[in-house]
Amino acid sequence: MTPLNDIVSLLDTTLRIAEIHDAPVALNGLQVENNGCVTKVALAVDGSQRTIDDAIAAGADLLILHHGIFWSGLRPLTGWWKAKVEAAFKANLAIYAAHLPLDLHPELGNNAGIAHGLGLTDITPEIDYHGTTIGLAGSYHGTVGELRDAYAALTGTEVTGIVHNPAAPAGRIVVCSGGAGEEIYQVQEKGYTTYLTGEENHWVSNAARDMGINMLFAGHYATETFGVKSLGALLQERFGLPTVFIDNPTGM
Repeated sequence: MTPLNDIVSLLDTTLRIAEIHDAPVALNGLQVENNGCVTKVALAVDGSQRTIDDAIAAGADLLILHHGIFWSGLRPLTGWWKAKVEAAFKANLAIYAAHLPLDLHPELGNNAGIAHGLGLTDITPEIDYHGTTIGLAGSYHGTVGELRDAYAALTGTEVTGIVHNPAAPAGRIVVCSGGAGEEIYQVQEKGYTTYLTGEENHWVSNAARDMGINMLFAGHYATETFGVKSLGALLQERFGLPTVFIDNPTGM
């Protein structure tokens, strides 16, 4: 049994929760408090009703999310929204969320997980998002076609997008998980020709074709499982807590 405050303190400090500006709906940090003790941790990408129910069924008393329960914005505590919050309260389930702080963490983040999983070298921060650098650039020692296959294998999903010449060396590439396709203009301006992100975007695909940029989409969900899994490993190491990953893909 571990005090909830000890876990929150570790996560807040490690992820620099107070320092990193994010969208108001992210509400990074502790979102729901329990009785103050944690015996098992569940980890998930999204704070849906299904995820909360699965965490409770798994015996967790702390759920760590990438997209917190306020992701859909302010809502009256009625109907489906009341049911979700009420379920957490009744089950003594604490909920913690980390959005951009987890995307950009150099070791535990989603982009770090992808970059290291692909074997990138000479990794450097890249891609600005409202004043915060959230993506990574690195060198891939293989062709664009091999990179596409490796990205699919790493994320466990189909990779779509634009590949101009699969036999061409990939070279320096940019990785930015989730829905970062619109940052393609930065990719072009900085001279990169291959960009890996998550959620497929109609106009971005056309822009990539026009710009001559290889654009690889592996899905918003699939590219953002890495961070919460890393936090689970951290809590296992520091506190000896059992963890479980709740896998509820959206198909996007």
